[in-house]
Amino acid sequence: MKKILITFTILAVFAVGFGFIFATHDATEKQPQTTDATVKKTTTKDTAVKIKSIDTPTLFLHGYSGTKNSMGHMMDRLARNGDANRSLVLSVSPEGNVTATGDWDKFATKPLIQILFEDNKSSLTNQTIWLQNVMRTLKNEYHIPTVNVVGHSMGGVDWASYLEEAGDKADFPTVTKLVAIGAPFNGLVIGEDGKTAYDLTENGPATKTERYQNFITNKKALPVALAVLNIAGDVQDGTKSDTSVSLASALSGKFIFDQVASYKELVFTGSKAQHSKLHENKDVDTAVKQFLWP
Repeated sequence: MKKILITFTILAVFAVGFGFIFATHDATEKQPQTTDATVKKTTTKDTAVKIKSIDTPTLFLHGYSGTKNSMGHMMDRLARNGDANRSLVLSVSPEGNVTATGDWDKFATKPLIQILFEDNKSSLTNQTIWLQNVMRTLKNEYHIPTVNVVGHSMGGVDWASYLEEAGDKADFPTVTKLVAIGAPFNGLVIGEDGKTAYDLTENGPATKTERYQNFITNKKALPVALAVLNIAGDVQDGTKSDTSVSLASALSGKFIFDQVASYKELVFTGSKAQHSKLHENKDVDTAVKQFLWP
């Protein structure tokens, strides 16, 4: 009887021992799986934090007879404190060929791109086509999906024409914001006493140029998500103008852009609001910065 009890006791000890070993083995196998999962999640999170967001580039276009200096000084000032960075310069030949100089870094902070027309006195029709060539280049060669655009004088008119012609086509980058500075949307007539046949009424200009009428006819083609800042100048010499473009002509833009997502207009006054000084005016710089990069 004692032998039987001893045998059962030995078997029980072995059973308990093996059970402990297997239980420990199972726990050891399960533990690393939980640890690995935790490490993977942490690594993915850390990697995501390190990825820099891609800023929307801003394109700058000069006006009639403009040069690299027309918008270049403004671009330099905007980039001076590292708030933005000058990037590409895109030159367009009279044949419409686009040549790029400079470096493109899609991770640059607020990249600024300058557009130069070699024939800087060409027609609105030609310049509209040239802008399409520029935008196609940005989309196809640099894979840029969205842009902001700034235009001084005829440059602002060019951008409006481009947006009505091609602003919603998939071949081109989407234009998010437009800044027009001293843009003659309804001609260049200025009255010495500040009054002309083109003055604004509640329903638009009393007299409409062919250019303005075309804008009104085609304004439904403008991108509905577009945000517009329209800047005008008044030197306060009695002409109600910036000496080249009347307030009435510049501010007639409100009737062209009345169907887009947002429209804002600002009038700058005094000697620094003269037509060619608007893009050298530091208060204008501030307004442009606040609009583009709030």
